[in-house]
Amino acid sequence: MTKQTEGIKMLQDIYSYLKFKFPGYWSNINVRFELGEPFRNGSKRRIAQVNKRVNAIFEELFKPTDSIFVVIKDWGPYEDPMFGNTTPEYLYDLLKDLTKEEDTCFDINEDEDDEGNRIEVKHQYQFIVLSGLVSSIPYKRILEGISHYEQGKEPSIGQNVYFLSREKDILFHMYDDRGCIAHAISVGSLKTLYLKYNDWIVDYWREYIDRIFKDK
Repeated sequence: MTKQTEGIKMLQDIYSYLKFKFPGYWSNINVRFELGEPFRNGSKRRIAQVNKRVNAIFEELFKPTDSIFVVIKDWGPYEDPMFGNTTPEYLYDLLKDLTKEEDTCFDINEDEDDEGNRIEVKHQYQFIVLSGLVSSIPYKRILEGISHYEQGKEPSIGQNVYFLSREKDILFHMYDDRGCIAHAISVGSLKTLYLKYNDWIVDYWREYIDRIFKDK
């Protein structure tokens, strides 16, 4: 099997795994954490708290010797009309020592045309997968870059980045400086995280999350 064939197979395997285990990059078993509140948007105290919390959560989920995949959805330079991805190559510079496999994919969403008819709209993106030991991945700088994106700071990361452990069936996503979500297939995979960082759980979702983990 050639390296190109191996790369294609790996992409297909991860795509299929996510579609089956975490459809829509989601699981009903999850914990959502608050990262930035109550500090002012753009303040040093907010960013310091964000980085401290998200690194603690990441390191609770993944150990240095774990093998994980970094899964990226890259919508291109015009992904966000408000912020824009001002340093689009920063993420890939951080990961340049890892082998990168990618393919063009499409998300299909429903919308309305000018006459109010329901239509399907395709959104193209690059599906990119890299793999390695946690110790080989500069996750702190990646997470910091994500925290910068809506803070107006550089370098920032505007791509959607997911950290995946197939051995643990855990998918972790920091969406921006506001929060992050850990998804799993089993309650036991996240129970320690739920207990240890319970004070950081997003209040709006607490009742839902408590129902998942309490008495289990």
